[in-house]
Amino acid sequence: MIVHWTDAEATLACVAALRSGTVAPSLVVVDNASEDGSGQALAERLRGVADVDVLRAASNGGFGAGCNLGIERALSRHPELAHVALVNPDAVVAPDCVEALLDAARRHPEAGIVGGRVLDPSGTGVLYENGRFRPWTLGRSHAPAPRGRDEFETGFVTGALMLVDGALLRDGLRFDTTYFLYVEDLDFCREVVARGRRLWVTTRATCRHAEGGSQRDDPPLLGPMRARQLEQLTRGKVYFARKRLPWPQRLVFFTLALLLRPVAGVFVARSLRVLGPYFRGVRAGMRAPLRRAR
Repeated sequence: MIVHWTDAEATLACVAALRSGTVAPSLVVVDNASEDGSGQALAERLRGVADVDVLRAASNGGFGAGCNLGIERALSRHPELAHVALVNPDAVVAPDCVEALLDAARRHPEAGIVGGRVLDPSGTGVLYENGRFRPWTLGRSHAPAPRGRDEFETGFVTGALMLVDGALLRDGLRFDTTYFLYVEDLDFCREVVARGRRLWVTTRATCRHAEGGSQRDDPPLLGPMRARQLEQLTRGKVYFARKRLPWPQRLVFFTLALLLRPVAGVFVARSLRVLGPYFRGVRAGMRAPLRRAR
């Protein structure tokens, strides 16, 4: 399943890579109400292509909302499906990627999600290969893979590439649509763990991913991070802390979020401009209606 936003050519490349792999899945492509006409272009280019279903969201409710729409369509088409693979629209999977994810899921039936290794567009830099859940800070969730192992349990799987167990989806597992962009994948992973399942990664499954594809028109502000990214990431973490963390961890997180992180951001960026989007994100995360976790 692919949630599309604005770049038709990138999404078409993603579709082509998935369809040409050693396992060719039935695909659902969700156009998340793109405003540039690319959703219509996708529908026209993919019309009549076997096992590819294109649908358009009525509005852009964020990445998780797009995923939920695609999950509903996939379940309506295949009620007994074993798994749903989520792939970012600006990612290109290796020919054996889906097969490697499925093989790992078969070896680890306790896994609710299986992830893979996400590389940069050149294929030389690693963007994700292992994750960790750090509840006191909610920072640095990406980690190196354990040395000498190509398959292992993890604390977090990126939404750029994940295989989700179909039984969980039939049981009602969905993304929390309070998130718009960023952190919804961490929340999704913690919900899977709360339901008694585990998270695994196989580095045999790989894709190449162009990060930040939906926000390239926004100039960098904090290193490579753009203002809208900073605002949405902060919003997501604040909301996650309210929703998921017990009070001691929540207290530490908010102490860091309100006192230390803004100062560190100004120091790193050498500019007060980071404070606007940062505190807009804090305010939005505090005001978001809370959906209680399990």
